[in-house]
Amino acid sequence: MHDKRLGDPIVMGLAAFVIAQTLLNLPNAHLVPAQVTLFFMPAILVCGGLVYFLACIFSYVRGDTFGLSVNGFYGAFFTSLFLFFYLELKGVLQFGTQANEALGTFLLIWTIVTVPFVVAAFRVQLMFGLLFLFVFFAFLGGTLANLAGVNSAFGGYSGLISAAIGLILMAEALLKSVQVHVPQPSPSVVDLTARSEA
Repeated sequence: MHDKRLGDPIVMGLAAFVIAQTLLNLPNAHLVPAQVTLFFMPAILVCGGLVYFLACIFSYVRGDTFGLSVNGFYGAFFTSLFLFFYLELKGVLQFGTQANEALGTFLLIWTIVTVPFVVAAFRVQLMFGLLFLFVFFAFLGGTLANLAGVNSAFGGYSGLISAAIGLILMAEALLKSVQVHVPQPSPSVVDLTARSEA
């Protein structure tokens, strides 16, 4: 049972997802050079890591198991992916020629674990189901690109489609939250005069 007195973190979580997922998959879709990934990583860490974990905490407080699981799980993905790149860049992790195999195996695990999230998301809402389906395809595309040498564009465009769906869901949730708190218009002078004369 969700505590309705508390703010719904879905808007914050979806916004973080849209930003992190877009920045991560622009290079994979070959829409920007692969080298810019390193410039995107801090934003991916903050949005996909920190903000996601905040949404996870708020979901826990509200008693929202699905939101808690999604925000915590994928916050862990973006954070661990950042650490994967950062620690390799700093020489702490030295994969060498096996970097693609290491990253592919990493993504394979996330691909598999995403499957029950796809099923659960379709039970929540069709658009959520489609979002997670394309997240699955993004993971699968990344896995195949690193383990089998398949062009990364499939995973990249799948990730961008999931981000686009997330943007739609975020906008819907944001507009819904604003409608609930729209202040009532103040009565005009004409209305007040009419009432006093009555």
